[in-house]
Amino acid sequence: MKKVFVQLALSGLTLAFLSGCSNNNTDEPTPPSSNEANYVLMTDVVQFQAPGYLTAFKGMPTGTITDIQPKSLQLKQSFGFRTFGKWLFNRANAAGEVGLQKFTVTDDGSIKDDGFIAGATQFLVVSETSGFYLDETRGTLKLQKFNPTTMQRTGEIDLSSLQKAGVEYQAIGKHTLAAKDGKLYAGISYGTKAQQGFGDDLYNYVEFAVIDMATDKLEKTIKYDGQKGIGWGSSGNKMWTMGDDGALYLYSSGLADGFTNAAIIRIKKGETDFDRTWKLKGTEFQASTAISTALVKGGKIYLEFPSEPLKADYSNLQSIIWDYYVVDMTTMQKTKIEGMPQHHYSFANEQAITEIDGKIYFWVKNKAQKVDGYYVLDVTKATQVFNNPHEGFTWGFAKLP
Repeated sequence: MKKVFVQLALSGLTLAFLSGCSNNNTDEPTPPSSNEANYVLMTDVVQFQAPGYLTAFKGMPTGTITDIQPKSLQLKQSFGFRTFGKWLFNRANAAGEVGLQKFTVTDDGSIKDDGFIAGATQFLVVSETSGFYLDETRGTLKLQKFNPTTMQRTGEIDLSSLQKAGVEYQAIGKHTLAAKDGKLYAGISYGTKAQQGFGDDLYNYVEFAVIDMATDKLEKTIKYDGQKGIGWGSSGNKMWTMGDDGALYLYSSGLADGFTNAAIIRIKKGETDFDRTWKLKGTEFQASTAISTALVKGGKIYLEFPSEPLKADYSNLQSIIWDYYVVDMTTMQKTKIEGMPQHHYSFANEQAITEIDGKIYFWVKNKAQKVDGYYVLDVTKATQVFNNPHEGFTWGFAKLP
């Protein structure tokens, strides 16, 4: 399904979106206790179409909810978001312009514009004063620096020394920017001008630049042979996670190779090169699959697999054929997590599997059963926490401290 591939690559930013402002729920919710944390939900009314909404809830939503509230912020583009502390970050502003948008939740529950950096695409917030992003108009072999508090650009790191002769298109940090143990890990894409790093990998290896964040100096590059396409830099889903073991886990989604080589690889705590003694291969669990979401905790990895092999033309990628599993990271034995209906593929939802206050939550979208909400895990069974029986789509859910 070429249309799906294009939507994934362009993250909906060049799609024709509807404009205007409308709220289809005018009833004020019952005010909860003021000392409860904020939870933020991103949705849209129709998948890949405007408008979308960001809505804040005081306290964990439960039962049947409505995603559009009087204080919801209407968005022209919804395709996942990330959080850092009390901030949330989107890949476009409310008007749909490409860039890094910072939002905060005000005391009255509304969503406030708290700064915008035009042109930014892939990004990483490291601390309240340090962050990095790619702006291809400033150079595909440069990483821009910014202050997340002020949302001001503060400089750049020139990595043009890594230019490879004879490559049409080369970019650093387009699909993956991650940090661990004081080092910045920036994925290097070698592709074509036509596809610009989406599914056009020229080499059968993954390569990353390793940068010391204290000095902004390039330390080295590292390679992992036999793997392509780490990350897919089109949405709020960063496609990596930090495990509770201190290791950085990186996803090769399978979107670039017809779902034949999806995998998770890692860089262990205290190390700056890939761990070649451990790899989760998607083909060990399904003949062809995709990996875009995971969580690592207690020697186990939580992720999703389809109940039938994915087709190279993407025609069943968005079918309701997905289930969540827990995999023992030593034996690679998988156990299906019961209690949830099969669901839609979680490609752009950064919080599709997320940990909140020590508990693991799963996003489930099943249109036929009018399910679009979150479930919480109890050993190997999950129960529903809240459901939004709308016709739209959820693109993320997070707790802000």
